[in-house]
Amino acid sequence: MIENRPACGDQRGVTIHEPGRCSSGYTLYWGRQEGRASLINMDGEVVHEWAYGGNSIWHHADMLPNGNLLALINDGSGYGPGVNIRRRLVELDWHSNLVWSDPVHAHHDARRLANGNTLVVAHDRAQYLHISPNVLIYDYLQEIAPDNKVVWEWHAATHLDELAALVPVVKEEWQGDWPHINTVESLPDTPLGRCDSRFKAGNILVSPRHLHSVFIVEKESGRIVWAWGPGEILGQHQPTMLPNGSILLFDNGRGNGPEQDRGYSRVIEIDPPTGEIVWQYAGDPPEAFWTPVGSGQQRLPNGNTLICAMNWSETGRIFEVTPAGEIVWEFWDPDGQALYRAARYTPECVEPLLQTRAGK
Repeated sequence: MIENRPACGDQRGVTIHEPGRCSSGYTLYWGRQEGRASLINMDGEVVHEWAYGGNSIWHHADMLPNGNLLALINDGSGYGPGVNIRRRLVELDWHSNLVWSDPVHAHHDARRLANGNTLVVAHDRAQYLHISPNVLIYDYLQEIAPDNKVVWEWHAATHLDELAALVPVVKEEWQGDWPHINTVESLPDTPLGRCDSRFKAGNILVSPRHLHSVFIVEKESGRIVWAWGPGEILGQHQPTMLPNGSILLFDNGRGNGPEQDRGYSRVIEIDPPTGEIVWQYAGDPPEAFWTPVGSGQQRLPNGNTLICAMNWSETGRIFEVTPAGEIVWEFWDPDGQALYRAARYTPECVEPLLQTRAGK
């Protein structure tokens, strides 16, 4: 539990905007207090909103090319063996009407695949004695077809030896949830993937926060074929493979207890075959940027990076930095919410939707 959490300032809306240096577009964000997702322009003005489930916690939201929203809605009461698990995977149309849902207990992340299926982090209660004597809230992966049939499923608990062969694995008597997967991504086609099958298109990139590592699952065999992180990252979020084959991720700096915390956060880009950090954004001094839970990032078309900071003194902040680390756009949520993630969409993606969907 984070103690002595500093209060946020009185910043609201867009506080920095350098149009010639920004990657223009529309930013989607959602909070943990208001049951809605908002799409804003570069001036911070809301151009569209989706709402569903009252004041439910929104764990994830992703706007699809047709303007629908894929979202994870939480009506439960948190984490741990004794909680009420009520998390739902839903798809909403432009006007927030429910067009598809699945009863899986969804957790933190879901991706609509090119084949129309949905890749999701699922969780439920389970007991694996080689991991813990306790009943845990346990994460696993599913690929779900539009007719709700599960066409692929993967369980971390049965592949722990494969992970341990690649990186050190944290050994603890887990009490709450394990391994706390917060990201799942089907790898894109990249030059790296074409020459190294570990990184080929369609393999699955996974982020288990409590193991302080990221790894790749070969889709066909289910084997873990690459892993990285222990000793370098702590409590990471949202790894994603870039078009050049690098992996960009948010390194929170939070361990499995306060005594393990690094005390600052950073965004890093790594070269997967070597594990070399080839770019990073951090505070100056490092402790000036500290958001130990949630958060994420996105590499933008102009080479800048969009960063969403969920908590600590950063609560409600989204900002864009250049490769040199200069802040060229900054937004603070007017409601002061904890923002789990954010995503920037290009004008070419959003403006036709604003024109054609508004009257329907």
